Amino acid sequence: MYLAPEGDEVEIASAAAAFVADAMPIGRLHSPGSADMDVALRKLFGEMGWFALAVAENSGGSGLSAVEHALFFREVGRQCGPLDVLAQCLAANAAADGGLRAEIIAGTRGVALLFADGEAYRLIGSADSDLGLIVLPDGARLVSLAGASTDPRPSLDPANSLRIVETLPAPLESVDGNRIWQLGELGAAAMLVGIAEAALDLIVEYAKIRETFGRKIGSWQAVRLGPPRRRQAPGQSRRARQYRREYSAPWRHRRYRRAQRAPAAEARTAALAPVRGEANAARPAARCASGGLRWTSNIPMPIWISAPRPATG
Repeated sequence: MYLAPEGDEVEIASAAAAFVADAMPIGRLHSPGSADMDVALRKLFGEMGWFALAVAENSGGSGLSAVEHALFFREVGRQCGPLDVLAQCLAANAAADGGLRAEIIAGTRGVALLFADGEAYRLIGSADSDLGLIVLPDGARLVSLAGASTDPRPSLDPANSLRIVETLPAPLESVDGNRIWQLGELGAAAMLVGIAEAALDLIVEYAKIRETFGRKIGSWQAVRLGPPRRRQAPGQSRRARQYRREYSAPWRHRRYRRAQRAPAAEARTAALAPVRGEANAARPAARCASGGLRWTSNIPMPIWISAPRPATG
């Protein structure tokens, strides 16, 4: 089975990449107040029909499959798009009333995601959203947020704002089944793939220009050839090597000696714990990533690292 995108799928992915990169580039997140979709951006997405990719044609959508849905959200993830883009798409598929669905697809009514948090709910999305979407494995519910009292909370992700809602009114609409849940899982997973791909592309480009000791890092043997692998002698299987490690006398004796020394080592570690704690507290916080990537306005590594938190939480 050939699973790579082709034909119309490639065209949709290319169109989504160009549109999302122009409408909400990742550089926006270096400015304050850039979380979530504002009204203008939401209507722009609605005019292009991105919220209705997986909605049936007879319901006012494009009638495309989950493949196009995933390709679109991969591009949203590349730009660390806010989660209310996903909430808007899921609500368009969950709404049964034609008028309400049309308003959601057009972006004239905003939708935020609701997650249960004890007896309250976490609300992720724009403050001007007047609808909330609760998605569960066995169904989804749309509730009105008009007049709801919300308590803002600090968010680790600059792309999404976070608020707490204590009570919710009765649902406006409910839909049974796991379709909305599956579309949500697929969209969230595609966004995470987009984040990973964007970070990998940046690392590869940076590795081409970075130099150490006057040489490109790609010229060093560890980077060019990768870590060495131990060659397996002819006729020796992995199981045979494991048996030799487990039951050979020298190895068994070494394990016995380590077991005898374990209590003394644990006591020494406990005695040094306060000293090590003070040393760690005095050590300045180092903000670095593997490979020497610096966290600057040109390399948005903190954004990509923090973006998966709401999507996976």
